[in-house]
Order: sequence, then structure tokens, then C-alpha cells
Amino acid sequence: MNATPANPLSSVMGILEEIRKCQDAGATTATAIMVYIGIDVMAFLSMPAGQARQSRQDFIAWVDQYLRAAPESTYQYDGRDVYGARCAMVHTYSIEADYHQQNPDVKRFGYHDGGQHAYNPEINERLAVIGINSLVHDFAGAVGTFVQAMIADAALRQRVAARIPQIVETFPFNLGRRA
Repeated sequence: MNATPANPLSSVMGILEEIRKCQDAGATTATAIMVYIGIDVMAFLSMPAGQARQSRQDFIAWVDQYLRAAPESTYQYDGRDVYGARCAMVHTYSIEADYHQQNPDVKRFGYHDGGQHAYNPEINERLAVIGINSLVHDFAGAVGTFVQAMIADAALRQRVAARIPQIVETFPFNLGRRA
């Protein structure tokens, strides 16, 4: 049974809350993993009509359309790089996945617990060091941009509305504490 929440986007907001909890706890890699899960969810919600499962291309397309780093950042997101980083982190808790072997031009991501990304192709053209605070900020901004696009696009709004009931929703549950 999946109850439809009063706010249909509460499950998306729940993802952002979970990301912030990881970030606030100082769990840098868990925060990155949660952002990648969040992008997977957004790719699922936005995938074309008639499609039941999101694909690699849906993930990449969502990143390319919505995820933006600050203009002054030394690294600007590329959907293929982010997808490769997602595969590496989620599947092997590393910086390299099979996807990187198949696509040698895709950058690997390192992570730091600060702000701005660090990328210098003169030092290593295949490595971007991602500032977790920027990643979280940029993902939250991308979600906001996506919601604005959904408000403006009736077909996208309809696809999201049909798929939202499949997204995890948590509800408070308090049995009371016994001494």
C-alpha cells in the first residue's frame, strides 16, 4: 500500500532532507551517494512517457539539463562524468567504474568536505575533486529548476504525478517509549 501524501512533492523534499542530514553529520561520501540517488529519482520522474524504468541516458540527460555549478567553479558538471561517479560510488565505493573503462574521457571524482570543486586539467585532466557542499547546493538548485519546469510543462507535470506514488515516503511512527 502506498498512500499519496498531501503534498505530492513531499517525497522529493524528503530526499533533500536526507541529504542534509548526511551533510550535517559530516558523512561526505554518504552525502554524495544520497545526491546520486536523488538524481536517479529525478531522472525516473522526468523520463519520457511510456517508459517504465529510467536508463543511463535519462540520468545523463537530467544532469545535463538541470545540474549547474557556480559559474566561477573550475569544474562544470557533465552528465557522463556524474553518471560515472555515481556508478563508481554506489556500486564499488570507489572513484572508477566499468563505465570509466568503457569511456576513458569520462572524469573520475574525488570528494572533499568543503565548498568549491577543484579541477585543473594541467595537473590531471581526468580527475575533478568535488566539494560536497557545492554538490548539495547545486542539486537542490537543480531540483528547484526541475519543479519550475514541471509547473510550466503540463506533460512533465502529468508524468511526475503518475510516478510520485512509487517514490519512498516516510511517515512518523511513535509507539511511545517504555521504561
